[in-house]
Amino acid sequence: MTDKLLKKPPFRYLHDVFAATSKATGYGKGLFSGHMLDSKAITEKEDKLKFLTMLITLTELVIGEELDVKP
Repeated sequence: MTDKLLKKPPFRYLHDVFAATSKATGYGKGLFSGHMLDSKAITEKEDKLKFLTMLITLTELVIGEELDVKP
């Protein structure tokens, strides 16, 4: 990936990485339900921000420190 894409990766990429990780390891299992599990169904900006905010919060809880990222 280019630096540009790594600095602001596409939503679908982030969602797919989470989905694959969750499937393989159980990470975040049960946190998301319904249409939030299908990256194609998340089309509204508000839903994308909600998903990313929840994912960031989960990661912060797991690693025990605050991340300097914006959804």
